[in-house]
Amino acid sequence: MSERARLLHDSPWQGVLHLTGGGAGMLSELLGEAGASRTLIEARIPYAEGSLEALLGGRPDQACSAPTARALAMAAFERALHHGSQPAFGFGVTASLATDRPKRGPCRAHLAVQTLGHTAQTQIALRGERAAQESALMEFAWQTLLGALALSDPSKANLEQVAATDEWQALIAGSRRSTPAPQRPALILPGSFNPLHDGHRRMMAVAEVRLGQAGVFELSVENPDKPLLDYIEIHQRLAQFQGKICLTRLPTFRDKAAEFPGATFAVGIDTLLRIADARYYGGAAQRDAAVAAMLDAGVSFLVFGRLIDGTFQNLSHAILPEALRGVCTEVSEDEFRADLSSTDLRRRTTPDPPAA
Repeated sequence: MSERARLLHDSPWQGVLHLTGGGAGMLSELLGEAGASRTLIEARIPYAEGSLEALLGGRPDQACSAPTARALAMAAFERALHHGSQPAFGFGVTASLATDRPKRGPCRAHLAVQTLGHTAQTQIALRGERAAQESALMEFAWQTLLGALALSDPSKANLEQVAATDEWQALIAGSRRSTPAPQRPALILPGSFNPLHDGHRRMMAVAEVRLGQAGVFELSVENPDKPLLDYIEIHQRLAQFQGKICLTRLPTFRDKAAEFPGATFAVGIDTLLRIADARYYGGAAQRDAAVAAMLDAGVSFLVFGRLIDGTFQNLSHAILPEALRGVCTEVSEDEFRADLSSTDLRRRTTPDPPAA
């Protein structure tokens, strides 16, 4: 008999579990108690590196980390919403346990729970032999899940939680496409801003001078083939800005054009090349249809050069559909060049796991 499994099964919650690195130990207890079908929609164990990358839409900066646990939880939550479950939750666990291979840093686990109302995360250091670590992780996983769902005391798991505003919830639920704005911006600089850096700020400054009007940054909570941004991630990224930021759920430029007709988008040449790449659309015909829809919406692109594979490239170097090229304006290398990227910054600042 499992009282904690019964407590979960007797609640209205339904959810999906994504568990890696030993976190799957709680599944047998969850399934061993009658009523599991009322709670568990599905569970996945992305144990191999390739499986984890496929689930998250790419290789995470660090597999055993808080952002990865939150991404697993959000991907699980999206699956729960797909099945129409309410109230729904997603639970993500990524762990580094004792093994027969050399390890970076200590044994540990990161756990996260995602609901429509909040994101919760926590972590635990794991000591002793593998069996002891698995047992400790299972106990902690139950404390985390039940605490985050308000079925037990959340202080036992030392949860860090960020509650969603009504606007954030509407974006995640899909009932809203962008945050309200007093007027539709005419100049938009889209990006993931993970992190925001001086190159982004300089791009905006140059674009504002070029167009003679103020612009806004745009952060989409949805990106193709990746989990939605969770509320902790949204909070952290928005905190980098002092105003001038629009939060949306517009994963493609066709979506952005439909939401912001007539706008000028300030983009790097790497982004423009992705817009022009037929592979992202399933073929040239689908790409051309998407470009035509953007043109019908009256949007244009102010294009900044980027260092790509060791060579600085700009609009003049790009092979583009003529219709797309016709609505693009180049910013010269003399006007703007910044070889710094958010990816490079993350690689420089992502710490190694602390030593045991």
